[in-house]
Amino acid sequence: MNSAIAIASLVVLVAVIAISAITKKNAGVIGLIAAYILALVASANGVDINVSKIVTSNWPTSVFFIVLATTFLFGIATINGTTQALSRNIVCLARGNAKLLPIIFFIFGAIISAAGAGGLIVAVIMPIALFVAVENGISVLMMSLVTMGGIMVGGLSPLAINGIVAQQLSVENGVIAEGLSGYMPLWGAYAAAMGVFSIAAYFILGGLKPKAVNAEKPHFVGFDRNQTMTLIAIIVVLVGVIFFGQNIGLISFACAGLLLMLGAVDQKKAIAAIPWSTIILICGMSVLISVVNKCGGIDFLSEKLEGVMTEKSAQPIMVVLGGLMGAVSSGTGVVMPTLIPLATELSGTLGMSALSLVIGVIVGTNGVVISPLSTVGGICVGCAPESVNKDKLYNQLLLSAVLFIVLSTAASAIGLFGVFG
Repeated sequence: MNSAIAIASLVVLVAVIAISAITKKNAGVIGLIAAYILALVASANGVDINVSKIVTSNWPTSVFFIVLATTFLFGIATINGTTQALSRNIVCLARGNAKLLPIIFFIFGAIISAAGAGGLIVAVIMPIALFVAVENGISVLMMSLVTMGGIMVGGLSPLAINGIVAQQLSVENGVIAEGLSGYMPLWGAYAAAMGVFSIAAYFILGGLKPKAVNAEKPHFVGFDRNQTMTLIAIIVVLVGVIFFGQNIGLISFACAGLLLMLGAVDQKKAIAAIPWSTIILICGMSVLISVVNKCGGIDFLSEKLEGVMTEKSAQPIMVVLGGLMGAVSSGTGVVMPTLIPLATELSGTLGMSALSLVIGVIVGTNGVVISPLSTVGGICVGCAPESVNKDKLYNQLLLSAVLFIVLSTAASAIGLFGVFG
């Protein structure tokens, strides 16, 4: 590893985020420019990186298509009034009590996600949640954090992909026994951390004091022909993802295309409603982070952290490692398969519980998903209504993810996760 290039790549990443925040320019555009320059410099200094393919090799195709497809579908729902009608009916279910709405979405998200849909169900739930927030004077940041919190707590259930991977890896490495009772300490530790964070967000960001926007007494509203077709399409997406394991991007795009063919919305308006600026933001930063990773930035940080690991600092460091790696890599495909076996090995060297270290990995890896650099956080930004300042929400979610890792690390350092193992 070229340490100078690794350090430089981390400096570039921080600089891009700072410049975007100060100038209010699209971080994705700045990030793509920075990725190109960084790749040129790294390649000239012996790093194995193909400059001409930094976009085609690192473009987050899956995230791009999911955000494109789901915002296409929910753009149609917003244009023809389906989202508005659904929002008013949800408020009516809460009997007009706006204080209950974030709690409803937390519980709903947790149940749907835990049933097997996993974190990507955020693409279906979040557009409705954020529209409800805007309509009822609720903090968009708070609704985002609380709803994602519920979805991610449910997403670690043994029926969802994150939970399946976490449980299987832990069993294979001898960390826990098979069955729900063996897995509960891992799920419980993460649920406690994310649950407390969501509750804190609810109270600190005004959950008890939503601004009055719609003084109209809540009442159930009906759906016209186009809205009914759109509502059926949304239900089809939910059922397809939860019960039949369909790709959420493909099924959303198919339903959106069918709605266009059936005349449920004006085609030009539907295509214009796709948030291209947000898509560039998410994908451009993803390319930059991939280049930083290839330059050794994340490995450099990880090695420095591992070098200072002791019995007392081991779990907090695993939280940070999980968070750092989870911000740039797939939690299920890369981070947990890498860090859980490492945690098992380190536990033997340090003479401590492997379960304690794996709890750190699980909390850090799955906590950072609220960042817009991750798939779930990125989809959240992409789903936000047009009236929401998406650049501001992007920065707020990024800071929230950092805050979650800092607080979780502190909780680990003072032994709060010791309750679970």
